[in-house]
Amino acid sequence: MSNITLELKNISKSFGGVKALKNIDLKVKDGEVLAIVGENGAGKSTLMKIIAGALQPNEGSILYKGETVTFNTPLEAMNKGISIVYQEPNIFGDMSVLENLFIGSEMIDKSGTIDWDKMYKEAIEALKLVKLSEEIISKRMNELSIGTQQLVLIARGIFKKCKILILDEPTSILSHAETETLFSIIEDLREKGVSILYISHRLKEIIEISDNIVVLRDGQITENLKPEEASEDRIITAMSGREVNMDTYRDRDLSEAPILIDVKGLSSLKYFEDVSFNIKRGQILGMYGLVGSGRSEVARTIFGDLKKDNGDIYFEGQKIDIRSPKEAVSKKIFYVPEDRGVQGLFGLHSVQYNMSASFIDIFCNKLSVIDKNKEENTIENNIDKYSIKTNNMKSKITSLSGGSQQKVLFCRWLLEEPKLLILDEPTRGIDVKTKAEIHNYIMDLAANGVSVLLISSDLPEVLMLSDVVVTMRQGKITGCINREDLSEELVLKLSVGLND
Repeated sequence: MSNITLELKNISKSFGGVKALKNIDLKVKDGEVLAIVGENGAGKSTLMKIIAGALQPNEGSILYKGETVTFNTPLEAMNKGISIVYQEPNIFGDMSVLENLFIGSEMIDKSGTIDWDKMYKEAIEALKLVKLSEEIISKRMNELSIGTQQLVLIARGIFKKCKILILDEPTSILSHAETETLFSIIEDLREKGVSILYISHRLKEIIEISDNIVVLRDGQITENLKPEEASEDRIITAMSGREVNMDTYRDRDLSEAPILIDVKGLSSLKYFEDVSFNIKRGQILGMYGLVGSGRSEVARTIFGDLKKDNGDIYFEGQKIDIRSPKEAVSKKIFYVPEDRGVQGLFGLHSVQYNMSASFIDIFCNKLSVIDKNKEENTIENNIDKYSIKTNNMKSKITSLSGGSQQKVLFCRWLLEEPKLLILDEPTRGIDVKTKAEIHNYIMDLAANGVSVLLISSDLPEVLMLSDVVVTMRQGKITGCINREDLSEELVLKLSVGLND
């Protein structure tokens, strides 16, 4: 038993009348990478929060290094060497990268004051672990892309010399190259005896990196698998109780389709330069690149959220100058942002409010008074249509799983039919079943003539859905590939600058 770092015995957790975890027994060995998989709402994040001290179980016990422990706060767990990096970056946005790296564990000199010079030097070493430049140390966290924020938090978790590192969807916003960097870091930690609890919906990487795989369904463990005996189909079946069809793409004849949007020489000099591409009506254009390549900034500029410095946008044959998201929405250009928690959802409000917020006017009568019956009927229909798991429309949006939250955000922009739908990381942190559902929604929209700009760090997703793929690197377009020429190797080469 000496090599068992962590053991959970009969862990159960309820929220009101909902049993989130039921009699969970789990062992984690020194230097083991234990993958935890399951659909959204299966109990994965609840289990990790219990281990990290953010939640306490109703029943059961936790043994750390053979001793029974109780973590009443995350700090108590952290002091034992348990560090967690959450799926949604948990940052202090107005504070610097340096301050975020050392928050709660500042270095103090002999005089009792913060030793900023020592912390700066240590921060450089921490960022090197995740291949980030020291140039960002003084930047505020909210100046960074969500992917870079994630890497900073991973650096913080690693650098605190933890004994157990919990990674909750660490690669959901990272590109292939950043993911490979993270995997090399995990391998190094494994060799040093650090135990890794790894949550991901990317099943290919789960099979690649883990020593053991635990599958959760409805708060219970349904299978324990070795990677060599696991397959994506077997894991999916264990997660959902049935097979899930991931073959989503549908051929459409786009040869005569008119161009809906034509972007020419677009620049927002702080982020990207001289970007040109066009999207036909009913076409899905995938955009792929490393974190920081400028993909999201291009989308936000088209949507009027960022100011352009140069270039032109033609929409339905007419030159347009979109200065705000309101103007974009008036032209039926809709945008589902990459960070649903910060950029998309109103965390203090209900499912109903979050779904109807952007188009409340469609529920108003001639006197501009909201017709509550009309609104509630529409929301209820969407909850049924898109299989959103919620007690009712009045439930707080944060009570839903990540997948259901994403569906609510998706539904908001489908209350009126878009002409161009911009999807930035539409399936980030979402289980396989929900991802397949959203992929089918996207294909349905394209089949009905809606143009889609799809931005994703999930390369298989880009390859699966796109009619054409544009690659970006360091703010510039490096390639444009038609579907018949698409390959993972070519997209990766173009996105990292190896196209010579």
